[in-house]
Amino acid sequence: MAASYKHIFGPVASRRLGRSLGIDLLPFKTCTLDCVYCECGRTTDLTKQRRDFFSPEEVLTELKDWKEAGNEADIVTLAGSGEPLLALSLEKIIKGIKEITNLPCCLITNGTLFTDPSARKAAMLADIVMPSLDAADEATFKAVNRPVEGLSFAEYLEGLELFCREYKGHGKIYLEIFLVPGVNDNEDQIKALSLLSRSLHVDSVQLNTAVRPPADKDVRPIPREEMEEWARYFIPRAEVIASYHGSPLKERRAVSEEELLETLSHRVMSLEDLVEAKGYPLPETEALLKKLLEKSLIRRRTQDGKDFYYV
Repeated sequence: MAASYKHIFGPVASRRLGRSLGIDLLPFKTCTLDCVYCECGRTTDLTKQRRDFFSPEEVLTELKDWKEAGNEADIVTLAGSGEPLLALSLEKIIKGIKEITNLPCCLITNGTLFTDPSARKAAMLADIVMPSLDAADEATFKAVNRPVEGLSFAEYLEGLELFCREYKGHGKIYLEIFLVPGVNDNEDQIKALSLLSRSLHVDSVQLNTAVRPPADKDVRPIPREEMEEWARYFIPRAEVIASYHGSPLKERRAVSEEELLETLSHRVMSLEDLVEAKGYPLPETEALLKKLLEKSLIRRRTQDGKDFYYV
């Protein structure tokens, strides 16, 4: 039976990174934003106070155990139950990841804490940083991202500009822009976002939409064809985040109820995600999902004809 972890989850099927081993540094759900599209659901602890939620030793011990068990992944990603820059010990944890594994480290962040010099210093250690920029003005920022009280769009943008300037030459910055129908998917917003992305000098811009069940059930995905049209406004052309492509696992392996519950407690996943990223056999996984649903241990949401499971 696979070990059960509190902070490590996956590998999960990332549409951008391949088989991504997630490390979650926060209690669910702790963030500076309450984005309408978040697949984790509504933010229950809306804060911008950086602190240690868990000891770095506790997190790194799990990673050592995972590594020594002979597990495989393409990348280690700091993400999960909220904004990882809120973790005060982030710098120590990234250094520890690099000592334990030879895998690249990716930081997925909303970028709202980059005005803090110590947060920028910690983020500089990551090989890839993936910040978000979903708005070009205060009104849209509030409508899409619903920030913690006292956090303005001007402050957010200032921090993002500072980090991009300081990080240049250290690694790659992939800027994600999440398009919400009826809010930021109009020509004026797209043009403004394009100008901002150029001023930040990021390595690439990635357009995203609600392919997984969002926090606000009224948020719907934008059709692929429309996303491709908006991508043309960016120089160089933005990438529309596509389906998962990662290196295949060497073998299919058995799946336990405990491990499946642990995985779904960190991330909403489909049956296909579990089979591709985790290497689980399809028939057994499908049967186990049905069993867990019957026992009310997990829930299911359907979007565009596809079922997603979560704890």
